[in-house]
Amino acid sequence: MFKSRCKTEGAPNPRRAFEMKQYAAADPNIPLQKDWSETWCTLPQPFDTVLGEVLNYEVRPDDVFIVTFIKCGTTWMQETAWLLLNNLDFAKSKELPQTQRSPFLDFHGIVTTAPNVVEYSKTLTSPRLLKTHMPANLVPRQIWQQKTKVIYVARNCKDVVVSSYHFAKNLRLWAGDNIEDFVTDFLNDEILYCNYWSHIVDFWKMRNEEHIFFVTYEEMKRNLGGVVQRLCDFLGRPQLSEEELQKTLDHLSFNKMKDNDKANITTVLKQHITTANDDFQFMRRGIVGSFKDELTPELQAKIDNWSRDFLAKHGLTEEDIFGKL
Repeated sequence: MFKSRCKTEGAPNPRRAFEMKQYAAADPNIPLQKDWSETWCTLPQPFDTVLGEVLNYEVRPDDVFIVTFIKCGTTWMQETAWLLLNNLDFAKSKELPQTQRSPFLDFHGIVTTAPNVVEYSKTLTSPRLLKTHMPANLVPRQIWQQKTKVIYVARNCKDVVVSSYHFAKNLRLWAGDNIEDFVTDFLNDEILYCNYWSHIVDFWKMRNEEHIFFVTYEEMKRNLGGVVQRLCDFLGRPQLSEEELQKTLDHLSFNKMKDNDKANITTVLKQHITTANDDFQFMRRGIVGSFKDELTPELQAKIDNWSRDFLAKHGLTEEDIFGKL
């Protein structure tokens, strides 16, 4: 069903917070033709058992999946899509944590002390909004069999590197202590859910499939109202009135989201990951291009060269996907 291999070649990486492996699986129903059995994803070793639960997950006809690489605006999109699927129920969105309204199927593979999210999700009424960070070949297989709706959010590489550095370091999901080492590990697929570009490009190539809604974090920052309108069409929901749209955009503003303890999962993560640093913040800045303040020109060039080499094999540039940053 899936295969795994040890990531270590030579001496183990001392910056690993836990044992990691790489996983891959072939699936003939994925509309993009490639050798999926050699499309690897780096995950903690508990996925030896958890991955089977995810791949064999029973999908309902009206399920909607949000799929992203880490730190790409997942929570922002979850809140957006949940409101549209639930008739703009702002009251409920402020009563129930987002983790209960839109569960993260892979979570108990990363935090082994957490409840089994796959089992919890079965108790939810339809339509369910489900989150995963898995690449295309490791999401539930029935997504591709049933052509289940998928919302995919991508974010530019350098901002993802910086955001995931603060996330992994402060949650102790990575045992290093400086961004230079983190960049090296990110580029070498030593970080959760890497390879980044394979994750992004595979879904970008499938963006024209009817059941896939592909959007970038950058577009959401530029024109969230337009994204909401497109999303209404994709989800089969009525277009919002001007008043409803403005109320929704206000609810989804970065500052409102950061101050909303039902959407900002800082506290939830600290409860499950007790080794997290005291100053950990799940939502930090939310700015496109903030990498310019935190990455040296040398690190930016290192990431750009790595990105350029990968994308050239697919006849792509970063601008093709994200536009001008």
